[in-house]
Amino acid sequence: MLKIGDVAGSNADAQGEWTEGDPQAGTPATILKADFLNTVQRELVAIAEHNGGTLDPANDAQLISAIRLVGQPAGSVWLMGQIEKGTGDTLNLPEGQINIGGNGLGYLLTAQTDWDPVLAANQDGSITALALGDNVYIYAVQDPSGIAKWVASYNSTVPNGYTAATSRKVGGFHFGYVRPIANRYDTAFVPTAQIVPNSCWDLQHRPTCDPTGMVEVIPGSLWVDIYLNSEGSGVWPENIPISAYGATPIKDDVYARADFHQLIANAGKRLPTIEEFLRYAEGAPAGLDASNDQAWTATTNTGPTTTGAVAKAVSQYNVVDAVGNLWDWLDNHHDLGGTFAWDNTVVNVGKDSATPRGYVDHAAWRAFIGGGDWTDGVHAGARCLGSSAGPWGATGTVGLRGACDAL
Repeated sequence: MLKIGDVAGSNADAQGEWTEGDPQAGTPATILKADFLNTVQRELVAIAEHNGGTLDPANDAQLISAIRLVGQPAGSVWLMGQIEKGTGDTLNLPEGQINIGGNGLGYLLTAQTDWDPVLAANQDGSITALALGDNVYIYAVQDPSGIAKWVASYNSTVPNGYTAATSRKVGGFHFGYVRPIANRYDTAFVPTAQIVPNSCWDLQHRPTCDPTGMVEVIPGSLWVDIYLNSEGSGVWPENIPISAYGATPIKDDVYARADFHQLIANAGKRLPTIEEFLRYAEGAPAGLDASNDQAWTATTNTGPTTTGAVAKAVSQYNVVDAVGNLWDWLDNHHDLGGTFAWDNTVVNVGKDSATPRGYVDHAAWRAFIGGGDWTDGVHAGARCLGSSAGPWGATGTVGLRGACDAL
């Protein structure tokens, strides 16, 4: 940066700084020079125009706004509120500040009310109409104005037309069946597909794992998979299960139930407890013996169905198939008692069963399962529990659902 002392003929002092001069001592005052003033102006303009800002002669607060953004470190984000469902299938987006692209690349976020993610001006061209099972991601993207633009996309990495350096994923939501609390256990009510209110997440309001396909069940505490898990990417023992609509659910067939802890941990999640199951299943109608109208439970069924196949099988927390289809495997182990003995038959099952992995000293090692399966009829329900499930079992009747703590 140019100091006044660097300008020829400025009469600056020995330190290159301003002086008022001393006529009696013959010391001249420093002269205000155009080169210096232009330098100061250029420095100030450079701050205001950082990140593509445009000078506004009518805005006397432009410099302080730019300084706040220039000082943002990489990865920083401040949201004044959270992404929430708006009217109909719209979103309310909070104002804030966000870094996009690295140190010093800060942008403002403006609040939006009833923001339509399908509107052409609000998305990257990947969305034609929201459909049951969709996961939509909300991005902030760089803009020459210094105010980031909100962009919706089906893409989970970057929106079309942008890169990782010019965009930042801020949040998202799931489009699926919704059962209002007022319609809990209402067997006549048919849930409709819409933006699932408690699936809305953002960088400050989310689970510690990937939020895709999850809902918040206990505010600020617990998130749960909407769907029974199905196969995602990778191969055992590193494959990552996913929560997705219309998929073939994972069950205890090629996997033993004892393999489920490994699978769900690969997704950064854990198995739900009994109390958590009783919470997220609340409000889902009970099963029927002669019909799959309320849940996939008819006693004539010959196997499980795809996730979300029964519209009414939705809890008041918008968790699907918590009743029927497949039992939910829960993280509650116990022993029914009796004569204890070392046993490796309960270990050498499922994946890697040919590899010795020790013995279990038990009499009757068991675990809890919740909800009922595809032939449990009227027994299946939101408070249906089984307490004698063998962790080594592989009967094709138990599925997998993940839980995760809030960030």
